[in-house]
Amino acid sequence: MQNRLSAAIFSIGILFLAAAGNANAGLPTMGPPIPTTIIVTKPAPGETYGGKTTVTMGVGDKIYKFILKDGYTNHLKVRWLDIWQYVMQFNPNFVVQGQDAETFAKIQPGQTMKVFGAFAPLDRTFEVVSVEQSDSSEEHH
Repeated sequence: MQNRLSAAIFSIGILFLAAAGNANAGLPTMGPPIPTTIIVTKPAPGETYGGKTTVTMGVGDKIYKFILKDGYTNHLKVRWLDIWQYVMQFNPNFVVQGQDAETFAKIQPGQTMKVFGAFAPLDRTFEVVSVEQSDSSEEHH
């Protein structure tokens, strides 16, 4: 009886480890950050998020919420969908750092911005590299 209980506990432990390993499947936890571009919009006055996909960006002790227009990466193996599936379970989705981290605080209602950065999966850090105003209808294909 004791052996069966030990085997069951061991098996459950293995399942938990396997599940934890799959949580960031496809994302290298170590290594260089992944070049990533995120296109976000802050709803204009009178607009709502209305069922659109939203993304939260943590800057210091503040969290900013935007409509996620698009995201992409030029990594050879990691795709945007891999990153999004990993970060969507957290709040904030991304922890923003870098000289231009305050970019997200400066986005005005109705404004769409294309934010170029580097994403590190280990701690969900998104380091802002550069920012440019984007056409609100622009999406990456």
